[in-house]
Amino acid sequence: MKPLGYTCKYTPLELLEALGGHPVLLNQESCGFPYAERVTHNQFCCHAKAVLEECRRTGLRELVLVNCCDCIRRVYDVLEAAGELDFLYLLDLPHHADGCSRALLKDGLERLAAAYAAYRGTRFDPAAFRAAFSPAPALPEGDFLAVTGARAGAGLLETLRRRSPLPVADLTCGGHRSLPPPPEGLEGPQLPDWYAGALLGQLPCMRMNEIGRRSELLEQPRLRGILYHTVKFCDYYSFEYEALRSRTSLPLLKLETDFTRQGDGQLSTRLDAFAEQLDLRGAPAVHTARRGRRYVAGIDSGSTTTNLAVLDLEGSLRASAIVRTGPKARQGAEKALAALEGIGLDDLAAVVATGYGRSHIPFATGQVTEITCHARGAHHLHPQARCVIDIGGQDSKVICLDEDGGVKNFVMNDKCAAGTGRFLEMMARVLEVELAEMGTLGLRWETDLTISSICTVFAESEVVSLIADNHSAADIVHGLNRSVAVKTAALVQRAGGCGPYLMTGGVARNQGVVQALEERLGAPLWIGDTPDLCGALGAALFALDHVTDKGGPA
Repeated sequence: MKPLGYTCKYTPLELLEALGGHPVLLNQESCGFPYAERVTHNQFCCHAKAVLEECRRTGLRELVLVNCCDCIRRVYDVLEAAGELDFLYLLDLPHHADGCSRALLKDGLERLAAAYAAYRGTRFDPAAFRAAFSPAPALPEGDFLAVTGARAGAGLLETLRRRSPLPVADLTCGGHRSLPPPPEGLEGPQLPDWYAGALLGQLPCMRMNEIGRRSELLEQPRLRGILYHTVKFCDYYSFEYEALRSRTSLPLLKLETDFTRQGDGQLSTRLDAFAEQLDLRGAPAVHTARRGRRYVAGIDSGSTTTNLAVLDLEGSLRASAIVRTGPKARQGAEKALAALEGIGLDDLAAVVATGYGRSHIPFATGQVTEITCHARGAHHLHPQARCVIDIGGQDSKVICLDEDGGVKNFVMNDKCAAGTGRFLEMMARVLEVELAEMGTLGLRWETDLTISSICTVFAESEVVSLIADNHSAADIVHGLNRSVAVKTAALVQRAGGCGPYLMTGGVARNQGVVQALEERLGAPLWIGDTPDLCGALGAALFALDHVTDKGGPA
């Protein structure tokens, strides 16, 4: 039984089944795009590249495409030129759902039916056609989250459903195809006309003109939040996201993928923080409190450093440590604990872990995401703050706070090292200066240089060229500082952040970046004495909550 691949919800699946086909949705992520980028280019739509890779990987022999965008047309051209499929067809889809569009699609369906019937040597089976109609996937009965926007790959959906505290409904075009069965007694030439109208009458994707109806997707009384998915190098849904952000009252989390298989780390941080923002996980999960202990601790296990803060039971900071994480989160946490003077694990009533490595610290009694912990720590340090800017070793994040220190919104940049501590560390190596020296070196600039590349690799090439042109290290560092500031300010804008601002993370110690960012934002940044410890402090406060809520560690 040969599978018949398809990618679009406007594909006439019922017609193809009535002609003996076995339609299968192509929606698998790829490990990479070696074939697709050889026959297209590296900035081609990632979903389209994944379709090419899946065809190649699975040895697919039959494929029906719908020209829903220019990239799918290109996929058709590539596959047609390769000549490796037994059956390949491109169905032309009108932009509208009016009478003329229905007539155009009806003609296209009849041509497709004739071509596929000739290929398979079959005839249209009316009974099989009617039997092929199936109801839309049922929505969860209780509260749920919805994935909307661009189609989500099977791996992404599996991860979202596994990590989410609520059921997740796929309302993208890959998971929300719904056609009513044809009316009883409808036969003959009227049936193709009705079928064309039914296909066009689905809730539209962004390729169609009547996109106003897409709001119906979100008119669900038990919908608690939206996971909005976009695909790299696809603009259609990025535009809708920006419009949706301004008009919906539902909590909204944007997820962009490139249709490659990814680990849970980055995604779980976003999803867990979103759940905490919605209060879906309840109180932070501190599983046990050790009785008879005098202190609590928070451990922020980051990609570069592991930071530990120890509080006494009155909430005063008693000890702290900042160490390199190294290759294992567990080892980094153990090093941080060993660095404390006079305080050991036996003295701690509760330990809450946060950061990317939070799930790998065996002696932690609970864990909370770094988004929530940074918000808590920032509010404790500076209650007036309404926007937290955290630039860490390999990611940066912006967290908008309400007056009680709760998370209103957040955005993260954790797919690229540009604009992070690692970016500055790599540039220091190229310039052959100490990282600590870069913090003040850029303040002595004379010529205003622009580092235009946002990619770390390309920025490094720019720096090498500037060195060759005999520009001073101070001028180059100033340009790098401005580059970090521009990228960070863009994150603030995306999050809808406004002052007063508080900055955390190791880069907050870099005076040049701080000055450039303050100029870009047009407002001062409040920075504490130990900006690296904000997340660990927030985690320690959550540990303290648990101990004091339990009546103390008696």
